[in-house]
Amino acid sequence: MKSMAQLKEFNLVIAGIGGQGNLLASEIIASAAVREGHRVRVGETFGAAQRGGPVASYIRIGSEVYSPILDPGRADLIVGLEAVETLRNAFRFLRPGGAVVMNTRPIVPVEVSMGLQKYPSLQEIIEALRRIGAEKIIHFDATSEAERLGMALVMNMIMVGAAAGSGLLPISTEAIRQVITERLAGPLLELNLKAFELGLEKSRSQQ
Repeated sequence: MKSMAQLKEFNLVIAGIGGQGNLLASEIIASAAVREGHRVRVGETFGAAQRGGPVASYIRIGSEVYSPILDPGRADLIVGLEAVETLRNAFRFLRPGGAVVMNTRPIVPVEVSMGLQKYPSLQEIIEALRRIGAEKIIHFDATSEAERLGMALVMNMIMVGAAAGSGLLPISTEAIRQVITERLAGPLLELNLKAFELGLEKSRSQQ
């Protein structure tokens, strides 16, 4: 993790499907970066339907970041809450030598269910990510892990933990824990913190 003085630019994309908690995940990471004194700019894009359509958040951190607009090929890290959306955003934004942290549980589009399109296998997705230039790929079924905790909706906090566990975020894990504790105070706080810690462990175990 670079110090605040050293960090000029770090670009993160969080990609998923509406309803997966993408925006909350990006808010927590961005807030943790602000807490540690970084300049932060955040942008979002939405697909045709806010729930069920593609959603991507762009978190730009660093002293030389002035706009939320992320140019193609400039992302240091893609955090994917859904596998094909991970690949779609990596094609456009991942820089050569960048990293990917991916939930492998697919959300199959209607076109695939109707037999009009084919959903790629996990191996095909990983091979495509490597061809794009991903140097590090951390992947596991975060949705299944969330279900084992008792609530599929905490998958996004597992993925925040996995991003932190990658060792690439220019933010301390303690800052993220503090933001989760403040932002999600209430009856589900303990579950969300467990999800975050689980993601940390899963990510670190693949390195």
